[in-house]
Amino acid sequence: MHPAENKALTENLEIKPVPTPKQLAILLSQHIGAICKPTVEKKQKVQAGDVLGEAESFVSAPVHSPVNGTVKDIVLQGHPVLGRVNAVIIDVDEDDPVKKPLKDRFDADIDLSRYSADDIVDQVRKCGIVGMGGAGFPTSVKIKVNPKTPIDTILVNGCECEPYITCDYRMMLEWTYQILAGVKLAQKALDCKKVIIAIEDNKPEAIEAMEKAIYKMKEAEGFEVMAVKTKYPQGGERQLIKAILNKDVPTSAIPPMVGVLVMNVATAAAVAEAVVFDEPLTYRAVTVSGKGIANPGNFYVPIGTQAGELIEFCGGLTDNAVKVILGGPMMGFAIADMTKPITKTSGAITVLTEKEIGSAKFRGRETACIRCGRCVDVCPVHINPTKIAHAVKSNMLDLAENYYMTACIECGGCSFTCPANIELTGYIKTGKTLLARKKKRMPV
Repeated sequence: MHPAENKALTENLEIKPVPTPKQLAILLSQHIGAICKPTVEKKQKVQAGDVLGEAESFVSAPVHSPVNGTVKDIVLQGHPVLGRVNAVIIDVDEDDPVKKPLKDRFDADIDLSRYSADDIVDQVRKCGIVGMGGAGFPTSVKIKVNPKTPIDTILVNGCECEPYITCDYRMMLEWTYQILAGVKLAQKALDCKKVIIAIEDNKPEAIEAMEKAIYKMKEAEGFEVMAVKTKYPQGGERQLIKAILNKDVPTSAIPPMVGVLVMNVATAAAVAEAVVFDEPLTYRAVTVSGKGIANPGNFYVPIGTQAGELIEFCGGLTDNAVKVILGGPMMGFAIADMTKPITKTSGAITVLTEKEIGSAKFRGRETACIRCGRCVDVCPVHINPTKIAHAVKSNMLDLAENYYMTACIECGGCSFTCPANIELTGYIKTGKTLLARKKKRMPV
């Protein structure tokens, strides 16, 4: 698929720090795996970097405070996937300094030889690093050597195929050496020989920046930059592995089972900060874009910032704004509650106008499925979205599961192409949530 990219709104705007909000809401689940147990209590003073929630399971990641402040409460807070989970509410100290990115502390001469594989894995877990491309899988689990699934290739995902979003692109231009340092550390942890950095061919400046940095940086010797075709969803890990290595990852498998680890560029940057400077993952780059926002841009944002506060910092909504999305327009979640906080996996806030959405979709004029098969044609995992959606609508979750509902990567392609304006991806997301609750894998 080739949806309109709409990246011109922000692709030339540098990542800038935002003023620290007066209050943050730090969700205790910002990753795949077990929800963290709070380690603080009401009225407790905390410092930037303090652990707020401890990860007691192997597949989990701790969460930390981005700021100096006082714990106001620990309460249920809206979560884009889980509905509601506990969050630590922090009243920020008035004199709390604004944190800036550490990009200037990484250069071509950085020495990473002193870090052992165990040191890297331990530090990545301690600092709560997770996949920042959207899935949120704990990175310490991914980079820990498993003799049963040895990794021979690391694919660094710099595709950023989702429309509007440009924060990864800006990181590749501005945080180049930091990203390469993080990739090198992951390579050392896995004892892996081959590294390929995949960037879509509509980002020639990023390709050039990476190639120049690799040439100058001794630690990045042997790294390869590969330009891939610009299409959606090129950034999906299965699609990327197929495009570059011509390997198929079976539906029931994960990339390590075919000897590949896929790492997002933002995750690599976070790994470098964690290992080299003992910095937990408490800030991230976020794109705020769309024609429904007054002043789009790329920002360095403390995790826990409310969506509404970030929008206000960008000048607020325009008069013709009709939809606010946490994420991008293809895979994001439309929100009505502007108190939803930024998490480790929140790469964007997209604000769309009626014209951008399309008036028919905005008015909700869903018509009957005409069995045209377009959703099947564009599905990157070759399932039948219509059958799954009808099964979910009829509350036949077992049937939906039999149609491989869980294989869906929620790319939004079926909804995008549907001439009947059926929100197929929405039904599938709902079905997944209902099925997980039925199997007690998710809180009700």
